[in-house]
This record gives sequence, C-alpha cells and structure tokens, in this order.
Amino acid sequence: MSEMRALISCTGKITRAELAKLPTPPATATHIPIRHAAVIETMVETVSHRHIGVVGEEFAVSKDEMEMFGVLDLETSFERCRFAIGIRNANNKRFRLACTCEVRRGQRRRRLHRQGQCRRNRHMGL
Repeated sequence: MSEMRALISCTGKITRAELAKLPTPPATATHIPIRHAAVIETMVETVSHRHIGVVGEEFAVSKDEMEMFGVLDLETSFERCRFAIGIRNANNKRFRLACTCEVRRGQRRRRLHRQGQCRRNRHMGL
C-alpha cells in the first residue's frame, strides 16, 4: 500500500485498477461504505445499457483514501459534443455519493444543472 500512497501524493491521479485495490472500511450499524471501484463499475455498466461508451476516465483519492473523485468522458453520436459525468464518494461520511453531468462542446464546458437545460436536452438520453 505504500506504493499506492506514493503514487497518489506524486501525481494526484490513479487508474481504475489502482482504485479497485483500495480498502473499504467495515460497515457499522448506521453506515455502509461503498467501494470506490464499485461506484465506477456500476456507473460504467449503467451507461453501457444506453449504448454509451467511456472514452476517458480520471480518478483521484484523498490521502487517507476515504474520498474519491472521478470523471468519466462518454462517447456520444453527436458531432462536436461530448458528455462527462463527475462522480464523488466518501467512506468517511464527509459527503454523500453524488454525480453530475456536463456537456463539452469543443473547448467549452457547460453543466446541466438547471431544470430548463436538462429538460431541453432530454432527447440526449441522460
């Protein structure tokens, strides 16, 4: 595990395989931690059911390995347009498991967080 800590502190990013090796704390009566790798695997499986592929991914964890942040770049059939999903997970109860969707058009990025924007883009399948 010391190799993993050295990698995280030097580059800040880890691969999905390295993410899978991270330990998950034991469950308690009030909290059931979710493996960081399981969150990513479930998200990839879910988008693949919609025939959307992952073309890029980046992950980082906190120094204590309890918090994970990730981005999945998704393949779409739209020209000059790409979706990305941001994901976060904390096994120390600091914040909830959450994700957000973003549209990338060329160099511009736009979050789909306002209801009106999400409604207009419903035909995109997300």
